[in-house]
Amino acid sequence: MYRVKRRAVSGVQVGCSTADLKDQGIQCSNAKGSYKRDEKEKNFTSYDDLLLRYLWDRDYTLSWLKAEGLIASSRTCGICGSDMKWEACGDRSDGYVWQCRKQINGKRHWCERSIREGSWFENANMTLEEVMKFTYWWCQDLDQWQIKKQLGIGSHAAVDWDMFCREVCEVTLFEKREKIGGPGKLVQIDESKIGKRKYHRGHVVEGQWVFGGIEEDSRKSFIETVENRTEETLLNLIKEWVAPGTVIVSDGWKAYANLGKHGYIHKTVNHSIEFVNKEGFHTNKIEGHWRQMKAKLPTHGHKKEHYSSYLAEFSGDMCIAERIYGEYSWTM
Repeated sequence: MYRVKRRAVSGVQVGCSTADLKDQGIQCSNAKGSYKRDEKEKNFTSYDDLLLRYLWDRDYTLSWLKAEGLIASSRTCGICGSDMKWEACGDRSDGYVWQCRKQINGKRHWCERSIREGSWFENANMTLEEVMKFTYWWCQDLDQWQIKKQLGIGSHAAVDWDMFCREVCEVTLFEKREKIGGPGKLVQIDESKIGKRKYHRGHVVEGQWVFGGIEEDSRKSFIETVENRTEETLLNLIKEWVAPGTVIVSDGWKAYANLGKHGYIHKTVNHSIEFVNKEGFHTNKIEGHWRQMKAKLPTHGHKKEHYSSYLAEFSGDMCIAERIYGEYSWTM
C-alpha cells in the first residue's frame, strides 16, 4: 500500500501554474459519496489523489520530490566544489539538470549532473511521472501486464521494474528485521513447500521449502527459504527470529523435539489425529498464512532463485512506498 504524508494544503486546481497554487479544496471534496465512500482510510492515497496532489504539474512534482528527499535538493560540483545550479534543460526528459559553469584560475569549466543521480529514478528510461505511477500501481498489486498496458512500456522494462521493487523489499526487510514473540506471547511455526506442479500437470518446477512463524495476537511474522528441514537448520532460524520465553506451537515434525531445551515453551499438535490439541493449541494461523502466501506467488514463470524476493514482497507488512523511497532517497 502506497502511503504519503498529507500536506496542510488541502488541494490544487488542475492545470493552474505553480505560482497560482492556493490553499483551496478540490471541487466537491467535502461532499459525501454514496455508501459513505468519503470515509476512506486515513493517509491512503488513491490514484486520483496521486494525480491531483502530486502529478498535476511538472514543477510542483519536482519540488515535492526534492522536499521529500527523493531527489537531490542541492549538488556540489566535483571540479570546483561550489554549489551547482538547478537549470532548465530542453534536451532531457526531466526538463532540468544540475550545472556549474564557474571559472577556476581564469578558465571556465562545465559540469553537469542528472537530477536523478543517486535516487530511485536513476538509470530509468521512463519519465519521473511514469516511475511514480509504476511504483504506485505495483503497491496496489496490479500485475506486470496491467502496468505495462497502462504505461505503454515494453515487457522487459515491466519485468525489470517488478523485480527491482521486490529486491528493495527483500533488502529492507532484512535490514529492519526484528524478533517476534517473547514471554507471554505465542508463535505458530511450520514448514511448507512451494513450486510443485498442480495435479502433476504443467511445467516441471523444482520445489522450494520455506519455513516461517507468525504471532497469534498480531500480524508479525517471518518467512525464510530453506534447503532442508533438519533440526540444525530450523533451530538456527527459530533462535534468529523468535525471542526466548515464547510459547511455540508446531506440528509433530521431529526437528522441533528439543525446543524446550533452548528457552522456549513448546506445544505440539498431532495433525494425524487432531487439528486442536487437548490444551486448545492449534496451527490454524500459520496454515492460513501459507494459503495467502501461495495465492500471492505468480502461477508460472518464476525461478527458484527469485522465491526469496517474492516472499519479501508478501511479508512486507510496512508501508511499501516507505520501503522503496526510504531506502533509495538521495543523500550527500
